[in-house]
Amino acid sequence: MTQLPPEIAQLSDAQRRSLLARLLREKIVRSRTFPLSFAQQRLWFLDQLEPNNYAYNIPLAVHLNGTPQVAILERSLNEIVQRHEILRTAFQTVNGEPIQAISPQLELSLTVIDLENQAESIVRELADREAKKPFTLSQAPLLRATLLRLSSRKQILLLTIHHIIADGWSMGILVKELAALYEAFSHASASALPRLPIQYADYAVWQRQWLQGEVLESLVSYWRQQLGGSPPVLRLPCDRLPTDTVTGKGATYPLRLSSEFLEQLEQLCREEGVTLFMVLLAAFKTLLYRWTGQTDLLIGTDVANRQRAETESLIGFFVNLVPLRTDCSGYPTFRELLRQVRRVSVEAYAHQELPFEKLVEELKPERQTGQMPLVQVLFVLQNTPMPAFETSDLTITSIEVNDQTSKFNLGLFVGEREGKLIGTWRYRTDLFDRSTIAQLSERFISLLQSITANPDTRLHQLGMTTAEERQIQNQRGRKRSQKFKKVRAKAISFSQQNLINTSHLQPTQTLPLVIEPTTTEINLAEWAQTKREFLETELLKHGAILFRGFGIKSAVEFERVAQGICPQLFAEYGDLPRENGSKRVYGSTPYPADKAILFHNESSHLHCCPQKIWFFCVKAARQGGETPIVNGRRLYQSLDPALRERFEQKQLLYVRNYIEGLDVSWQDFFRTEDRSVVEAYCRQTGMEFEWKNKNHLTTYSHSPAIICHPKTQEKIFFNQIQLHHVDFLDRDVRESLLSLFSVKDLPRHVFYGDGSPIEEEAIATIDENYKQEACSFPWQEGDILMLDNMLVAHGRNSYLGDRKILVTMGEMVNAPSCFKSSHEEAKVIL
Repeated sequence: MTQLPPEIAQLSDAQRRSLLARLLREKIVRSRTFPLSFAQQRLWFLDQLEPNNYAYNIPLAVHLNGTPQVAILERSLNEIVQRHEILRTAFQTVNGEPIQAISPQLELSLTVIDLENQAESIVRELADREAKKPFTLSQAPLLRATLLRLSSRKQILLLTIHHIIADGWSMGILVKELAALYEAFSHASASALPRLPIQYADYAVWQRQWLQGEVLESLVSYWRQQLGGSPPVLRLPCDRLPTDTVTGKGATYPLRLSSEFLEQLEQLCREEGVTLFMVLLAAFKTLLYRWTGQTDLLIGTDVANRQRAETESLIGFFVNLVPLRTDCSGYPTFRELLRQVRRVSVEAYAHQELPFEKLVEELKPERQTGQMPLVQVLFVLQNTPMPAFETSDLTITSIEVNDQTSKFNLGLFVGEREGKLIGTWRYRTDLFDRSTIAQLSERFISLLQSITANPDTRLHQLGMTTAEERQIQNQRGRKRSQKFKKVRAKAISFSQQNLINTSHLQPTQTLPLVIEPTTTEINLAEWAQTKREFLETELLKHGAILFRGFGIKSAVEFERVAQGICPQLFAEYGDLPRENGSKRVYGSTPYPADKAILFHNESSHLHCCPQKIWFFCVKAARQGGETPIVNGRRLYQSLDPALRERFEQKQLLYVRNYIEGLDVSWQDFFRTEDRSVVEAYCRQTGMEFEWKNKNHLTTYSHSPAIICHPKTQEKIFFNQIQLHHVDFLDRDVRESLLSLFSVKDLPRHVFYGDGSPIEEEAIATIDENYKQEACSFPWQEGDILMLDNMLVAHGRNSYLGDRKILVTMGEMVNAPSCFKSSHEEAKVIL
């Protein structure tokens, strides 16, 4: 933290608070115009970009049980408006800069609507309409009040306020003061509320004066160290691709946890000396790690940002967004992750006073339309629930409002109520279906059960099954049990028998490792689920595992096996055709049977790629059709050191032309007819693009040629050079294409990252080394081949006859940081 001047450091806490209050009370300019706080300035800027947007409205519904005196209720609201200058503030522009303009007097009207004997749906519709009514920031008040009369003793007070003048904490202040003033005015008494020591405008002035020089540098230095370089983008498995159109539309889904959960989590808190927030945050991070496959996780949380006593009773926009970054690599246990979360949280809270807006300004992260900068996922523990208030003739309680907006892709808000944890998922409806969030919520509950049962379990081994999945497992277990009862003479003691044998196809080959059952009673999906750590170790050692002889016959069984190893399989994969009835199993690449598919690491040229990939043989070809594989570690070692260094330094530039009638069309690859959807996807993933005409799209992807494996740290030849470089095409095809197109206009091609051509000698070396290192074997029906996609490249041999190989993939990871070059630079060289 920044060192205080000696004369201030010597003061007592009480003296410091007094000094601060005096400084804040200084009325620097009382022309009734003030600068905006940093948080306000961001919302003002967003309003300039998209006026009449209700996304930053804060709706609150208050149930009034009794017979309220409307005139006194309105008088109480106006007294609050008079107490808090921010409620009389409008936002105007002077010389191009926004200012807070405070009205000395302002009258708030309370609208009364009689809904007695009306259907509940009418009430909900009216409340929803009120919440969505936009504000004009240049016109005060930015607060509306509507009283809905439902019966003689039942009313609902709707309060809608713009976020630029308030936050969640402020709404609690508003209701508390409303109850106190209503009680006082009902008895003809004066307000007993203490005079506010400062106003929000004073805070805004102080913040701008304080946050500069050494104070600013100290805070920025910490956050630059935490988030420096390229902060990770959390890529959630969405149901739909994001677009450039920002709707702000959202929905909520409830999370309900029993009181036993709270007791068990609090016990873990006591054991580790952490807060409930830290335990729940670590659990949420675990969920995201398992869901996305990413290990570097950056999400945000809200902090009240009211460390000073003078601000605790003040309505205003104080809340700050604090990024929290954790590393889930190295297979930590939950307890180990929890300790990391504790350290990260404590440090972040110590540096929370840097406004998020200022942090973004200093770090300058890459901005994407429709996305919050730096963080797109939010986790908040709401530890200040709004209590009920009693007056002589009213009971005042807040009720939940169906707020249909979402500023983040996904958020989880958890609070404690009556000894239970009550949560709400908030999500963007243009990205997610309700069913997806429902399943995610169920997995989170299952995960919490696993965590409380054994917090020393490694993250990737914690249970996350849904009730449906458990039911299927139980049904299979009962079927097996019945089968054993019928064949008692053949009963097997599984605890004493080795269920599998391991071997290699050839004595000289290290890959793939072959796993075969020693009994027909073994269920591969269930066995794999209990042996994840063993399989992970063997996969990192060998790069490929071939499961043979387990009697797998259908896509459903295949998917269960893969999910037993990796619960979250990828559901949105480019141009591969989906297998009927499955969201996560695909058919083989539709490529001519008489042509080979050359070696490549799946999606190594894109923004994210699978760590694991599975192939399942439904039907083997009559001849050929093998899936040859190559050890990327050995391939890297086989290259000349000078060539390795050249690839590491220059990296690669993949250029792809989606031309109608040649290769896959952009409509098929991106699965949309909407160009704006394609453009949004390209911007989100860092892919440069150019429309040559209506049906001709060119994309430019900068990617590595050599990477360090994220788990083993070994260097690997990891790319799609063979699949993209024109020299690997058959001579007649190559010559035909080059007679029609320039090199830069070929359907697909790859260059060094600076746009220069890869030398013919280098291409020939790569081709020869792939051939020398290739391992191939004939498929047998029922085979499942699992690859570490980073350690092993794969291809496909030509074949005769019918062939059906299914594919699924999971543990999606961001592509390693790659060579950066501007689109314009690449085009000039090309």
